[in-house]
Amino acid sequence: MDQDSTLMGRRADRPILDFPLNPHYGHGIARRRIRLVGSPGMVQSVLADIFHEMRCTITHDGDRVTAIHGETIRIPTSACPAAAAMLEELKGMPIDITAADLFAGGRAQRNCTHLFDLAALTLAHARRGSVTRIYEATVPDETDDPVDIEVRRDEVPVHRWRVRDGAIIAPEELAGHPVGRGFTGWAAKRFEGDALEAATVLSRTYFLAYGRGFLPDASDGLPVATQSARIGVCYAYAPERAALATFRAGNGRDFTDGVVETPWHGGPGQ
Repeated sequence: MDQDSTLMGRRADRPILDFPLNPHYGHGIARRRIRLVGSPGMVQSVLADIFHEMRCTITHDGDRVTAIHGETIRIPTSACPAAAAMLEELKGMPIDITAADLFAGGRAQRNCTHLFDLAALTLAHARRGSVTRIYEATVPDETDDPVDIEVRRDEVPVHRWRVRDGAIIAPEELAGHPVGRGFTGWAAKRFEGDALEAATVLSRTYFLAYGRGFLPDASDGLPVATQSARIGVCYAYAPERAALATFRAGNGRDFTDGVVETPWHGGPGQ
């Protein structure tokens, strides 16, 4: 099966993207690393993956969020940086809010979904106190054969699934469950707490990994609206912005050999 058939004919939970195909797809690995650093009254976090790098800082009084700040470092469109201001709606929220309440009402779609996911993890980490947690998820390029995808927490494997065409085929007890669209419905019943958090990081990375099959840099300067299948999915693709926002080249990274974060002096890990 050729690359075009593999990307377009499989994984029906993915939109067809109008970007040139990546001729090197099939030989790499998509990675996403999330670093969460807690200290008294504060959590700082960093997300780095093949298309994005973002930071989030939350301060709290032990009960509610008192301030929140998001920062976009590496992003795919000209509209993405302004999405950081949308996080202000989380100010005043209890740090023990449930994920269902946090994501209710289409809040993720009003935000940058990646930055909002990072904010949700940062908020959850506020309940853990002065500890550091690092997730790293890996998803090899999926062509004709199944791939083994994995998420580690603090270098310890949490979930390892064999996946084909968007569904788990091993371990046997999870076989048939989707990893992309439809994931939350079954995962919230199967996992809880830290196990659910890690599984969600892995699911998000699997969805993101599909983009390795394309060369979005070739669309530098084109309107976001050219990707009509994605209108309405997030802040940048909102109808009122999609016609004005444009794609930006230079955000993609090949992290096959490992994630490289932009140095953050005084931030997590420093």
